[in-house]
Amino acid sequence: MRNRPARPAALLAAAGCLVLAPILAGTGTAAGATTASTTASTTTTKTTSTDAARTCTREHPAAPRWPLAWHDEFGAPTLDRAKWNTVMDFPGRAGGHYHNSSYGSYALDANIVLGQGRLHLITDDEPVVGDDPPGTYAYSEGFVSSHDKFAQAYGYWEICARYPAGRGLWPAFWLVPQDRTWPPEFDVAEWFGGIDGMFQGIASGAWPNVRWDGHWTYDAAPTTGWHTYALRWEPRRATFYVDGRVTAAFEGDFVPDKPMYVVMNSGVWMNADRGGPPDAGTVFPNSFDVDYVRVYRRP
Repeated sequence: MRNRPARPAALLAAAGCLVLAPILAGTGTAAGATTASTTASTTTTKTTSTDAARTCTREHPAAPRWPLAWHDEFGAPTLDRAKWNTVMDFPGRAGGHYHNSSYGSYALDANIVLGQGRLHLITDDEPVVGDDPPGTYAYSEGFVSSHDKFAQAYGYWEICARYPAGRGLWPAFWLVPQDRTWPPEFDVAEWFGGIDGMFQGIASGAWPNVRWDGHWTYDAAPTTGWHTYALRWEPRRATFYVDGRVTAAFEGDFVPDKPMYVVMNSGVWMNADRGGPPDAGTVFPNSFDVDYVRVYRRP
């Protein structure tokens, strides 16, 4: 084991994307083009000349007149550092690059790859030696967050994404408070590859008496195509969506009311429940692919 960059970035630079060609070229094409329900009046479509079939076609189920407050379409060749940090800064983490013992993965900037207008957060099984916190880690992940760059209370928060398949994989789109408290937390789209389960919900209360209100969907669809995952967050109410369809709604004083920021990461689940850690059938490297992230503001 040695301290070095993870495989993905090195191979992308030196081998012309040979290993990650299926990731960047888009496996699962026409089957992944998703059309949402017809509950709203405005449709937004993103396409590229080489990868149009992967596009999410999204009908905005929030209020179409809500203004766009912040977004990233990932069209630049490198990560926009005016919008994103690549270290963790919230309670419960062991360091800037490692969350806690539920995770098996250390966050590396080398695992954040942009290509063809997509963000690719890579998970790999090449061991690395980290220093924040010190230790040897069997897996690495890509991690981005908007802390200190963008946060707001309420609004409509959405990504277009495709998730990796495999036991032990734990990519997620989530929100945590800018003031560094925990809970609360929104899990807008948290994927557990070991059980083909998508969790959407809220953590509230006070540590250690944390309350979880959420909804599970068990379906491999997140790994086979591109879909939108969203949260409509209003005072005392949170509504979750997949492809414009309501999957869950919660009301009450437990719904957070403080400004939050975006977190997106790949990663590895290590606990015995929810499928356990990766096994011999889990393919590495793999990628949590994000076409865009958009946040709208309530008028």
